[in-house]
Amino acid sequence: MTYIALDTCVWLGLIKIDLHNDNNVFEEICYWIENKYIIHITPENIIREWDRNKAKKLIEISNDIKRLNNTIITSFRGTSDLVSAYQPETIEEIISKRIDRVETILKVHSEIANETQTIYDDAIKRNFNCLAPNHTDDSFRDTINIFTIINHIKTNGYTNCIFSTINYADFSEGKTKKHDLHNQLIDDFDNANLQYVYCDEEPFGSKLLGVHLRPSLPSFQDFLMEKKRQEEEKIVEERKINDTPKIDSPDADYLENIKHLDMIFAKKTPTSFEQELVKLLINRHDSYKQYFFNNIGNNGLV
Repeated sequence: MTYIALDTCVWLGLIKIDLHNDNNVFEEICYWIENKYIIHITPENIIREWDRNKAKKLIEISNDIKRLNNTIITSFRGTSDLVSAYQPETIEEIISKRIDRVETILKVHSEIANETQTIYDDAIKRNFNCLAPNHTDDSFRDTINIFTIINHIKTNGYTNCIFSTINYADFSEGKTKKHDLHNQLIDDFDNANLQYVYCDEEPFGSKLLGVHLRPSLPSFQDFLMEKKRQEEEKIVEERKINDTPKIDSPDADYLENIKHLDMIFAKKTPTSFEQELVKLLINRHDSYKQYFFNNIGNNGLV
């Protein structure tokens, strides 16, 4: 099993991605977590921060996306197909639903990592001594978050654990070494079997997904293809039911037997046995006769 803790900044970045397409990394990560292919870990403080800031973040993200869309529309005013792909009137609704979905993941689909007095004490010391993640600024809450995650992993004896963030200033060696964990945190991560994965912003999460997650997890694209197939199959079945003449007193096995008829009708050259089966059903009940005549013009039957 893979355990993962995504920093708040990663979730906020994911929320903005590809709002009008089901095939995107936000949906992909939610799919893995909601179906328990990976276990997400949420520190207590992340939930406090989320509850405190989600209303403000909804407005900020909506405004960011609207500004981006307006820029694109202005730049590609002559490209009608591209411009029509953006739907600014639905942006706030989509983002609001995504924020609600992330909140459910944080509170329902995650393991909650609890804080302890020892974590508070150690965080205070690191803060006073300017140790990462406090080496460039006061990052007391980030310290609480990461050491709550580390404590949860060590307490449960987990392996194959990942922490991912966009906040390189607190966790990385610097702007030019975003993928390198700060040297003052290496021992703490190693002792907890915790990997540090910086979350690239363009393309978003490329290393996190492409290297650490996709190779060992169920394919999200396969899931989408199967979902589409099932939806199309459902539409076909509903259409068949709606197009089938209403029978006052259908045969007891009607719905099951018309499946066999459909298989025969789909063939260009039914076998003699299949032809006899059709005759048998037609003679058995008027409902099959009506169904036969309703489909007689299909698949070369006439």
